[in-house]
Amino acid sequence: MKKIYLLTLLLGFGTMGLAQNEKTIRHNLTVTIAPASSHIVVTDSVSDLDTNSFVFSLNATLKPLRFSKNVKLKEVAASVPAGDVGMDRDDAGKDDSGLKLNKWKVTLKGKTRSFVVVYEGTIASALEQSQENYQRGFSESPGIISSKGIYLAGSTYWTPYIENTLSVFQLTTTLPSGWKTVSQGKRISETPGDKEHTDVWLCDKPQEEVFLIGAKFTEYAYKMNNGIDAMAFLRTPDEGLANKYLDVTEQFMDMYQGMIGNYPYSKFALVENFWETGYGMPSFTLLGEKIIRFPFILYSSYPHELLHNWWGNSVYVDFNTGNWCEGITAYEADHLIKEQRGQGEEYRRSTLQKFTNFVNPSNDFPLSKFISRYNASSEAIGYGKSLMMWHMLRRLLGDNTFKEGFSAFYNENKFRKAGFGDIRASMEEVSGTDLGWFFDQWVNRTGAPGLAIKEIHNNKYNDLYRIFLTLEQKQDSAAFTVDVPVYIATAKGVEVFVERMTEKTQTFQYTLKDKPLKLAVDPQYDVFRTLDPREVPPAMSKVLASKKNLIILPANAKETSKEIYQAFADAWVAADHDEYEIVYDNKLETLPTDKTAWIIGFENKFAGVVNQELKPYNSYFVSDSVKLGNKAVTKANKSFIISLFDPNDLNREIVFISLDNKASIAGLVRKLPHYGKYSFLAFEGDEPVNIVKGQWPVFNSPLVKVFSPEGQDINLIRPRKPLAELKPVFSEKRMMETIKYLSSDALKGRGLGTPELDEAAEYIAGKFKEYGLK
Repeated sequence: MKKIYLLTLLLGFGTMGLAQNEKTIRHNLTVTIAPASSHIVVTDSVSDLDTNSFVFSLNATLKPLRFSKNVKLKEVAASVPAGDVGMDRDDAGKDDSGLKLNKWKVTLKGKTRSFVVVYEGTIASALEQSQENYQRGFSESPGIISSKGIYLAGSTYWTPYIENTLSVFQLTTTLPSGWKTVSQGKRISETPGDKEHTDVWLCDKPQEEVFLIGAKFTEYAYKMNNGIDAMAFLRTPDEGLANKYLDVTEQFMDMYQGMIGNYPYSKFALVENFWETGYGMPSFTLLGEKIIRFPFILYSSYPHELLHNWWGNSVYVDFNTGNWCEGITAYEADHLIKEQRGQGEEYRRSTLQKFTNFVNPSNDFPLSKFISRYNASSEAIGYGKSLMMWHMLRRLLGDNTFKEGFSAFYNENKFRKAGFGDIRASMEEVSGTDLGWFFDQWVNRTGAPGLAIKEIHNNKYNDLYRIFLTLEQKQDSAAFTVDVPVYIATAKGVEVFVERMTEKTQTFQYTLKDKPLKLAVDPQYDVFRTLDPREVPPAMSKVLASKKNLIILPANAKETSKEIYQAFADAWVAADHDEYEIVYDNKLETLPTDKTAWIIGFENKFAGVVNQELKPYNSYFVSDSVKLGNKAVTKANKSFIISLFDPNDLNREIVFISLDNKASIAGLVRKLPHYGKYSFLAFEGDEPVNIVKGQWPVFNSPLVKVFSPEGQDINLIRPRKPLAELKPVFSEKRMMETIKYLSSDALKGRGLGTPELDEAAEYIAGKFKEYGLK
C-alpha cells in the first residue's frame, strides 16, 4: 500500500516535480595566493568523472598553464558572461557582475576518468554598491583577492565548473605568514611559518561550490558538548565578542538538531569579512565587521545563517521549481525567535503588511518562480509569502507533524537538490494527508485573499446566544481555500473556531451558552492575506513602496535649514529608483491626491496637518520637543521620521521628516529602508543613532466586532507554545572563560566606556541567572 501511495504522489506533482540530482566529482586543490598582487596559482586534480568528454568553465582572468598528458583540450567559448551557481543567484540567472568566463572542452584519452590542470591569474573584481532599497549600504563582489582579504566563491569561477555536478574536495592553501584561510568542512592540518602559512581543508560532503576565505585572522575555537567545533575567525582580536558567538552557536545548534536532525558538518564558524555582508555558507557564516558587533545579530542574522546549513547548504534548492529554503529558514529562525519572545503575531503582521504594501498585480509572481530577492516586492514574496505558507501548513498539521515532516524531508534529501514537491511528499507521508490543493494553491498561484466581514448580527434564542457571520474574500481573483480563525470572547473566556472558506462569500453560525462580548477574525494573523489599512498602523514600508512621491520643502525656513533639507532630498532621490518631484510648500495649496507627500521640516506650512493627525495617538510637537507615544524628545541634534495616514485617503500615507544635522544625511538614507515596519523614529547625532522607534496603535480594525462595552478592552490574543524552545547549554568552562575576560583589567584597558562595561556586567549577570548560579 505504501508503494502505491507514493507512486500516486509522484504522478500528481505536475510542474512542481521532484528534484533531479547530480553526479559528484572530486577535486584535490593546491592553491598559492599572493594577496598584495591579487595573484593566485592553482593545481587541481579532478577525478571520479563519469564521462570522458565534457566542458568546464573558468574565470576568464585565469589562464591554464598545463594539463595532464591524458587531456585533449579545445577552447569553445571566450569571455562569456557568468551566471551564479549554488545559493548565490539573482532573480533570473542574468549576469550583472561583469565577470567573464572561458569555456574549455576536455576529452580524456583512454579509460581514465581524471585529469590535472594548472592555472594562474589575478582576481580583483571591484566591490559594487547594491542598488535596491532593502539592501542600501551593502556591496557585492563575485570574487576578490587583496591585501585586505580574500573572497572566492562559486560566483568567482575560480575552480573548473562542470555543469550538473557536485563536488567533494581537499583544499591546500599557502599564503603569507600571519594569514589564515577558511573553507567548508574540516581543517585537517595547519602549518604556520616565518614566511608562509599552510592550511589543509577537507570536505567529504557533496557541495555546489568551493569557498576560500582568507585574512589575517585571530582564531577562537571551542568543542561543543555535541562534538562539533564552534569557531570564530576575527580580523580584530576580541575574545569577549568571540565567546558570545561561541556560546549562542551551541544553544541554537542544539535547538535545531532537536527540531530537524543532526548538524551536517563538523564545525560552524563565524568569519569576519572585510566588507559588510550577511552570507551563509556550508559550515560557516561570513558577516561584516560592523554587523557582527550589533548585539541583536546574535539572535537574528546569526541563527538564520546557522539554520541555512540544514536548508540550502546541505539540502540544496532545485531552482527549476522555486526557492523554498529562504521562507522556511526565515520561519524557523527569524519568526521562531520572535515567537519565543511572545512577538509572533507582530512579526506575522509586519510580514503581511510588507506584502500588502509592496506587491501588486504588475510585480507579483508565484513561489515556483522565486529564485532570490532582488527588491522589496520579491523579498515580500520569496521570504514573506513563503514564511506564511509554512505557518499555515503548521497550523493545518499541528506542531509535531510539521516538525516530523521537515525532519523526514531533511533526512531523505541531504546533499542533493530538492524542491517543493519533495517537501510535499515528506509532509504527506508523515501526516497521511493529501496536500496537493495546498501546495498547488500557494506555490503555483499568485495573489492573496483579502478577508472582510460582510455582515454580522447576533440574537438570543431561548437560553442560547447566536452569531451569524458572513465572511468575504475581497480579491478580484477566484476564491482561495483558507482556514480562517474566528475568536469569540464571552465572560467565561475566549473560544477559537477555524472555518474553511472555499468560496468568495460564506456564512457561519455560532451558538454560545454565554453572552458574546467581542469577535475577531484572524486576530493573530495566521492566514496569508492582504491587509485592510485599518488593521495595521501606518508604517514606513508603505511610504517606501510608493512609486510616485512629492517632497515638500519649507520656503520660510532659514537658509542653513533649507540647505540641509535640500541636501537630504537630493541624497534620497539619488539613492532611490522611484519617481520623485521636489517643490516648496508655497507652490501648493493642498497636499497631493495622486502622490505620497514627504513633508520636510517643522517650518513647513503642512506641519500643522501632521500635528493634527498625531492627536489620536496622544502625540504632538511643540517649539522645542516632540512627543511620540509615551516618549518626549528634545529637537536639538535629532532627526524625526513620522508616518501617518493621509487625511484624505486611508489607502495612502504621508511622511514627516525633520533634521538639523547635515552630517546625519548619509546615515539616514542608508538606515531608513531597514526600519520599514515602524510608524515613528527618532535618531541622534552624525551617525545617526536610533533613540526612539515604535508603531501606532490600531483603533478600528474592520475584522473586529464589539458586541458589548465590556468587550472593548478584552485582549483576544492567546499565548502559544513556540515551535521549539531555546534552552541554555551548560558549559561551566566556557562560561568562566567569558566571565574572566569580561571582568578583566584588559577589558578596561581597551578604552571601553561605561555603556560597554554595563553591557558586560549585564551579560555576566544573565549567564549566572541562565545557569542557576550565584
